[in-house]
Amino acid sequence: MKDQVHTLHRRDALRLGAAAALLASTGTAHAQDVDEADYVIIGSGPGGAPLAANLVAAGFSVVVLEAGPLRGNQRWYDVPTFSNFAVSEDTQIRWDFFVQHYSDQKLGATSSQWVTGRGVLYPRASALGGCTTHNAMITMAADPDDWAHIQRLTGDDGWAPERMWDHWQRFLSWQPTEFGLVDVVKLDPQLGRIVAAALAETKALGGDTANPRRINDRSFVDAGTEGFFYTPQSTSRGKRHSMRERLLAAQAAHPGRLSIQANALAERIVLEPGPDGRKRAVAVDYLLGGHLYGASPRYQATTAAERKSRRRTVRARREVIVSAGVFNSPQLLMLSGIGPRAHLAQLGVPVQIDLPGVGGNLQDRYEVPVVSAYPPFLLLQACGFGRTPIDPCLTAWQGASVFGAAGFTPYSTNGVLGGIKRRYGTGARPEMYVFGAPVDFRGYKPGFGPPGYVKDRFTWLVLKGYADSRTGTVRLRSADPAHPPVINFRKFDDGRGGDRDVAAIVDAVEMIRRINGKVGTGTEVWPGPQVRSPEQIAAWVRREAWGHHASCTNPIGPDSDPMAVLDARFRVRGTSNLRVVDASAFPRIPGLFIWAPVATLAEKASADIIAEARYPVSR
Repeated sequence: MKDQVHTLHRRDALRLGAAAALLASTGTAHAQDVDEADYVIIGSGPGGAPLAANLVAAGFSVVVLEAGPLRGNQRWYDVPTFSNFAVSEDTQIRWDFFVQHYSDQKLGATSSQWVTGRGVLYPRASALGGCTTHNAMITMAADPDDWAHIQRLTGDDGWAPERMWDHWQRFLSWQPTEFGLVDVVKLDPQLGRIVAAALAETKALGGDTANPRRINDRSFVDAGTEGFFYTPQSTSRGKRHSMRERLLAAQAAHPGRLSIQANALAERIVLEPGPDGRKRAVAVDYLLGGHLYGASPRYQATTAAERKSRRRTVRARREVIVSAGVFNSPQLLMLSGIGPRAHLAQLGVPVQIDLPGVGGNLQDRYEVPVVSAYPPFLLLQACGFGRTPIDPCLTAWQGASVFGAAGFTPYSTNGVLGGIKRRYGTGARPEMYVFGAPVDFRGYKPGFGPPGYVKDRFTWLVLKGYADSRTGTVRLRSADPAHPPVINFRKFDDGRGGDRDVAAIVDAVEMIRRINGKVGTGTEVWPGPQVRSPEQIAAWVRREAWGHHASCTNPIGPDSDPMAVLDARFRVRGTSNLRVVDASAFPRIPGLFIWAPVATLAEKASADIIAEARYPVSR
């Protein structure tokens, strides 16, 4: 199996080289004026990209519509350590959503991340590859019960954990993963002491202290093994490698079948009456041009005449597949007349299908940081972190990315030393991941990226999965597709509950403080000594907790559930030839880091769609 995976990676590299040469020479890697294909996929992130690659490999033609450009700042994309710059500084690809944490804005405004008149920044990326163009690349398998839950809901054995593990393996056959700061911590005594303290604190949890790279081993995943682990990242030779590379390699291998239209903002899905009485998706109307969406910092409003000149239509001979993400997929369905009747009518959107679950069920993780000041880290002394004209660490990274992982450098990693996977109390499975990096990161505030990695700060981040609150919403702001929706996460049951989630985070903060006490050389600066008692920590958590793994706004569910938007095979209820394949499809937020479970879900969707195309079945 390993040899097969390596062979696949070599083949993808050759194909990617051809596509990259085309990109460099022409500035484009997509065909112009493609107005019809078997499948039209809206979005090129971890839902849409694997789907497109698999469909063209199976012999079908595909058009991928991507609202953003083919790429942004190449260095910020390639260098794992510079991912924060991609998130906060790259105006070519940034989509800055501002969200509400609570319905009562007085509660939300207590957060240090609050921006008056706007809310809390929730960064997204719009470019070929979606949010995998700026994410932290952490690549972890979903928990088996994430899949078993959908199997129980729908009665579809295709979601059985053992079958989903096969899809995970298919994902790994084309997605390389590496470990970042592992052996190099030996080069820095302080970083070594931090890892040793974390190992000592978590020794009783189990894990494999002799080989902490086993976090994605099937036996560990199935058993819900706790302990300290190194954190796998989606890189190849210390260079980001993800959805964009997957799509470009697929296009190079099948140039006549895969067309990528960048700068294409979907306006609506065109529905027509079908022979069975259901609405049938036949096409997508989109606007051609850059920065046409209001979340872009480069957005400029367009007139009706300008939009008319930019408008294009691409028809789908077989299906339209929406993979636009947790915010934009429900927005697009609602703009197309699919959603809660009263809400659509209020905004003047003609109702095609009354689906009350569209845009509901919004879920996320909770995350808080504990930041400490340290004497400067020896390993990072030569690094300029993008702020100096001469940067020896960048020079070393450039050599390592060309000549191989033997030259691994600090810039070859997202910076995460490792993390602690653990249960809270008598929880049935690990729902916490506490991971650390030499950064000063206190949440998503405008401009948070430039400080980035520093030489004298270390942050432990508490990530709390499987939150109890599942009542957040995405709602249209207007019937204009350029206007971002109104997003309210309603954290901690809109401030009225969430006691168990808060208690779990408090427990993790107390563990971090024990670890820091073992290291002995740091001084906590956030939340700081003024936040000490469990009650004080709990109040701080309710103010400051944020998330960045939003999901579940078009949930899969059984026929008996009126709030289920999708059936077990991703098909939008009340329609034909229309599916949603992205993070919005989950009924409950999966795993601990979401992008790899979404790509696994896309592998399953690919198998379902290809099987149905070859052997049609009635619904």
